[in-house]
Amino acid sequence: MRWAKRGALSLLGLLVLAAIGLALWEPLSVSTQPAPATQKYDATIARDTFGVPHIYGKTDADASYGLAYAHAEDDFSTIQEVLAMTRGRYGAMVGGEGAKIDYVSAFLGSRETARREYPQIPADVRAVLDGYAAGLNRFAQKHPEEVRLSKLFPVNGEDVATGFVLRSPFFFGLDEYIGRLTEDKKLPVDSPGPLTPIGRDPSMNGSNAFAMAPKKMADGNTWLISNSHQPYEGQVAWY
Repeated sequence: MRWAKRGALSLLGLLVLAAIGLALWEPLSVSTQPAPATQKYDATIARDTFGVPHIYGKTDADASYGLAYAHAEDDFSTIQEVLAMTRGRYGAMVGGEGAKIDYVSAFLGSRETARREYPQIPADVRAVLDGYAAGLNRFAQKHPEEVRLSKLFPVNGEDVATGFVLRSPFFFGLDEYIGRLTEDKKLPVDSPGPLTPIGRDPSMNGSNAFAMAPKKMADGNTWLISNSHQPYEGQVAWY
């Protein structure tokens, strides 16, 4: 019994040392990304009585910068998870479940696709992506205590584009196919249920729609507003 106990303690000690070693090694194995070109942004964030931010900027890039900063004020933790995914470092942030996403990202070549296609994106759109990245960098600079993973910042427009490349296929159920392939199960040719961007869990299916009467709108028109079937929280929730 004594030797068994010693063996268990020794194994536990090795596991602890391995975990510490991985935690120390991972940041050393990565390099920081270049920040967007230095630029002055002119944005104003005005929150209403409900806390909803209204962003004002002279240009779309200015507004994007302000949007990113407001977004970070409200949910910087989730933003960092998405950024970690784009760098293949989600496993380092959250553990085994994150490592699965890192594998899928490498399998899909998300970063390589974004890097290859990024120069083809129109300059005005790249300016918006860089503006958003600059807003996140500014927030991280002012709140270093909230940064969850070393060398995650600065970020740039290519990081933002990579996030879209990685997440977009999952809106169409790619995770269902990858999961079955890795588990050596039959592919869902005959779907077992209605597929939505958030899976097949009936409790999570559905959406929201709003109709605004003309007398409620400044332009006197009837407005119909619908979301895009996204969950209320998590890495694919809209902000």
